[in-house]
Amino acid sequence: MPDVNRVLSRRDRVRAATQSELTAAARELLVTGGTEAVTVRSIASALGMTAPAIYRYFDSREALLDALIDALYDELAAELIAVRDAAGSLAGRFLETSRAFRRWALAHRAEFGLLFGAPIPGVGELGAAGEDRGRRFGALWLELFIELAARDRDVVRWRRPIPERLRAQVTDYVESIGGVVDTDTALLFLACWERLYGAVCTEVFGHLAFALDDAEELFEDQLLDVAERLGIGPS
Repeated sequence: MPDVNRVLSRRDRVRAATQSELTAAARELLVTGGTEAVTVRSIASALGMTAPAIYRYFDSREALLDALIDALYDELAAELIAVRDAAGSLAGRFLETSRAFRRWALAHRAEFGLLFGAPIPGVGELGAAGEDRGRRFGALWLELFIELAARDRDVVRWRRPIPERLRAQVTDYVESIGGVVDTDTALLFLACWERLYGAVCTEVFGHLAFALDDAEELFEDQLLDVAERLGIGPS
């Protein structure tokens, strides 16, 4: 009598392998033709499949894009974690993680656009497992701010009185992540992330091309400004 669990396991492995092949084909189309090029028909054509066959693995184009976004977040997060963990000091971890984020974004502009560009109708913020992908990704940096706050609370004080409306929003955010930091630390985290993320987006989407062919030194200047504000020296 066949081992049912073993048969199911083999079937699941084959299904997962096919789904990975489909998302890889979707990524290639994304890189060569943009989001609009990623269609069920074009993926089927690239892999020598029929469009109906793809629906056995993904319910819709949007579900396939969701799977691709999951895979890209995992890839980016793994790369940043490896860089972060290889750095020694707190300053080194913050700076090297930020630099690695920029490098990945510039090397994968189309993928960056899918992850961080304008939302696609029908493609949600939650991954296949119902996890908030953006929040999971942001935790990479938030963990550094938690360490910074634990090390020296004077460093993370906000420089001016926080407007009540802003404080209320940030307090809600702090509660939503389990109160792992205080409001002042969370606000500083958001302000620093806005600056770094904005610098990367501006470069990746070509909004500095009118003046600069290479914005690395400008990015470094902004990154070191953020580090100084956090009270951590360059590394």
